[in-house]
Amino acid sequence: MIAEKEIIVREANSKDAEGIAKVLMLEKLGDEPWGGNRIFVAENLQKRPGKKQFVVLVAESNSSIVGFVDCAIFPSFWEGEKQGLMIDFFVQPACQNRGIGSKLLEAIIKHADAENIAELHVSTERKNQKARNLYNKFGFTEEHLLLERAKKV
Repeated sequence: MIAEKEIIVREANSKDAEGIAKVLMLEKLGDEPWGGNRIFVAENLQKRPGKKQFVVLVAESNSSIVGFVDCAIFPSFWEGEKQGLMIDFFVQPACQNRGIGSKLLEAIIKHADAENIAELHVSTERKNQKARNLYNKFGFTEEHLLLERAKKV
């Protein structure tokens, strides 16, 4: 069992690609397993250092990545300020309900505040009540409807 104090949240580096991929491989959305690939994760972590437009934070326990969150940062011409969009937020299923998601969310909010991000957005499936409860606990409100268009294969 992982104790909350054993969790370290830090900014990801290029060496974390394998750990992030392992977290994703353990996750299922509905009945579908992760459809991505490790090379894509590794390539994008390599490109990221020093970029202010994208941040990846990992939660680590005993030198293993047990969760992560990534966030795109962009200007909103409508708002006239920077916005943030959390794109992926995952904690290994076996490590859930232990405060890891809260630690990641606290860290990304702290990062957003330090970067003077006016609004931080996240999406989740309507039926994912556990995630919605976590976001609500941290002051997120259901403001807008996010629509999705998948590329036709």
